[in-house]
Amino acid sequence: MGRPDTQIPLELSPEPASGFDSFIVTDSNRIAVTALRAWPDWPAPTFLLLGPEGTGKTHLGEAWKELSCGIFIDDAEKSEEAELFAQMNLALNGDVSGLLLTSRKSLADWQVQMPDLKSRLSSTPVMVMDDYDESDLEPLLRQLFENRGRQVTKDLVDYLLKYESREVGALRNLVRRLDEAALAEKADLTKYFAAQYLSGRLERDLFSGPVE
Repeated sequence: MGRPDTQIPLELSPEPASGFDSFIVTDSNRIAVTALRAWPDWPAPTFLLLGPEGTGKTHLGEAWKELSCGIFIDDAEKSEEAELFAQMNLALNGDVSGLLLTSRKSLADWQVQMPDLKSRLSSTPVMVMDDYDESDLEPLLRQLFENRGRQVTKDLVDYLLKYESREVGALRNLVRRLDEAALAEKADLTKYFAAQYLSGRLERDLFSGPVE
């Protein structure tokens, strides 16, 4: 006696591409992308990229690192100050091919204590990325599905954007959950499947079979 066996999904999705070519360029990030791709013709060996969570700073950082073989420090405001100062000196002395820092916080909110580090940071070129515009969300959501090896229909994309959170981090998590659920059921990821899953009906159906 017991529940029917439940399919455990295997993670067969391709690794999300991390290069510049797989990044969705929009009006909110075009200048930043252009500046990063302009390496090594930077005005300084260190560059600071600021922007809210979910705007793609990590993706761009990894893409730049792949291009330049330089040092990339994500969430740089969390770094130990002496270590960050040492990394900046490596870049300024030409010992590395470049240094890219990213952060969600403006420099004024880093609360840097080391005077020399504060001086270095204040002279670092800064590029700010904005939140995605409304018109950017559909191609972004499609890209998230494509990163997991799925081509989805417009009615599914429209449905998710209408009824689910439109915050980028939430959309990324939603795509992962839907992909794993469809893998577990060996089902196509359609609007109907998503609606069943998100309403909880699919989960109930999975465990409501007859007890043997």
